[in-house]
Amino acid sequence: MTATYEDVYRLIQGTLTDTFQVPAQDVRPDAAISTLELDSLAVAELTVMLSEQLGVAVIEGAVTAETTLAEFAQQIESAATGQDSAGHLENR
Repeated sequence: MTATYEDVYRLIQGTLTDTFQVPAQDVRPDAAISTLELDSLAVAELTVMLSEQLGVAVIEGAVTAETTLAEFAQQIESAATGQDSAGHLENR
């Protein structure tokens, strides 16, 4: 089964609220990573968790403080389906 954008976004949303205790009302597609009060270690941990769950490797620097959750989900979904045109993520 291929992960859709909606699947990936729900996984990001759940991980942020359940694991990182980000308030649900703050987890929106247009929210930048920097607005979620996650330090760089938490962002790295989030990307590793998602990578492992979806089998997608995140290339260093792909996720920045300005990356929105929608952009992050799109990057992961594109990589998971083998359609990564931006070169930010890759299938493992």
